[in-house]
This record gives sequence, C-alpha cells and structure tokens, in this order.
Amino acid sequence: MALISNPAQAAGQNLFLFSENKLLVCAGNQSELPPFEVFERCMHHHFVCDWLYDSDYEYTAARLEKDVPVSSDFCWLPLRSVFAAASPFAFEASRAHALLNWKGGVRFCSHCGNAMKDAEDETARVCVQCTRRVYPSLSPAIIVLVEKEGKLLLAKHSRRNTDIYTCLAGYVEAGETLENCVAREIKEETGIEVTNIRYVTSQSWPFPDQLMVGFRADWKSGDICVQQNEISDARWFSKDALPEIPKPGSLAYMLITGALEERRNRE
Repeated sequence: MALISNPAQAAGQNLFLFSENKLLVCAGNQSELPPFEVFERCMHHHFVCDWLYDSDYEYTAARLEKDVPVSSDFCWLPLRSVFAAASPFAFEASRAHALLNWKGGVRFCSHCGNAMKDAEDETARVCVQCTRRVYPSLSPAIIVLVEKEGKLLLAKHSRRNTDIYTCLAGYVEAGETLENCVAREIKEETGIEVTNIRYVTSQSWPFPDQLMVGFRADWKSGDICVQQNEISDARWFSKDALPEIPKPGSLAYMLITGALEERRNRE
C-alpha cells in the first residue's frame, strides 16, 4: 500500500519520532511510545522535517529538527538500544527510520530533475514530470566472525568505532554472492583465506539503509596482513580474553556472544 503524507490522515497504532539516530520514548517506561498529541504539537511548532504514515504496518513516523526541546515526560533513546532490548516495536522502528532516510534522499528525479511525490498505490516515489518510479532500496552487507583453533579474528577499523574490536564486514559488490563477498572482504582486509562459510542470521541496520547478513567462517590459510586504509589492527583473540567488543543490539555482538555461548555448551 501507499505511504500517506497528508497530516489529516496521520494514524496508526504507533508513533515514531526520530532526531538523527535517536527515538523519542516515554521517560517512565522506555518500551512505551509518545501519544499522537506529541506529533500534532511538533507539526504545529514546525519541528517536523519530514514524516509519513505507513498504512501497511499502521504507524506514523517523523524526523524532527535537531535539538528539539522535549518535556521531562519523554527522553531520546539511541535506536540501537531498541534493537538491544528486543523491543516489540523494533521492526517497525527500523522500517520507519529506513523509509524516512529513503524518502529524504529521493526528493528529485534522477532522470529529469523534477520533483518526486509519494505514489498513491504502493510504497514508491513518482516523478511529477516523467512518472519515473523509485522504490525503497537496500544496501546488502556481510559481517563475519572468523575462527581458528578456538580463537576469534577481531579487528579495529581505521575510521569508525576505533575504540573497539569487532567482526570484519563489507558491502556486497555487483555480481557477487554473499559467500563470495565474505571470502573477498576477509582476504582484502586481513590477507587470510577462509573455508566453511555458513550463514547465521541477518539484521536490518537503517543507518541509513543496510541489510546486514551475518556469517561465521573458519581459517584456511595465511597470516594476518591488514589493509591499513580500512583496518588499523587485527588479531586472534582467545575466547576468555576478549578486548572491548561492540554493544548489545549489533549483529557483531550477536555473532561474538553466540560463539562464546556455543563454547560454553560444549564444555
């Protein structure tokens, strides 16, 4: 069904109000979302940058101006914390954030340059001039935990999250299978080859539009030689002597703790 951007038709069971990568929740109960009156006040005071009503999942979502004042009844919760808490509205929040990111990026037609509007019959944007349709897009990426003789391969990135060690990851290139991407990224970033590549789980990561696909793999050959423009350090870590790892809610955290839990079950 269509996305609706008529304020008179805002409706649904849930209201998602975002500021950057944070979600507004009730201060007394962070699993509770604000009532619709808050959205109406934000519209009245022109705090809303963009918004939509998703009739498929019956929620309204809006992106607010940065540093919007909120009452003590509410607080901002990092969106990754919603994932970590396995909130009952985590899926809708992820979808809402991704759709707002997508909508904000397709205001003008890439073919003729004219304005885009919401389609009336489906989740799409339509050019007002040439009628070209654009649909929400995803950027698939792999993330992989490599093991060797009971140790985990973890790396520090050169440009982000430089205080933690995490799993290797990268975007899928045109023509690649997911397994091809796993092998290529590990070879490029660390110089090693892997075998026994196996799927574990996936996660929507709407920052802005990623679909993370998680794998585990086993070392096959080679010594670590990092790609320095991507990785500042990579090492094999014993499972009982891990460095600081990503926070709960991330797929990297799930892969690492899943491997630890598997080891405990075997012992």
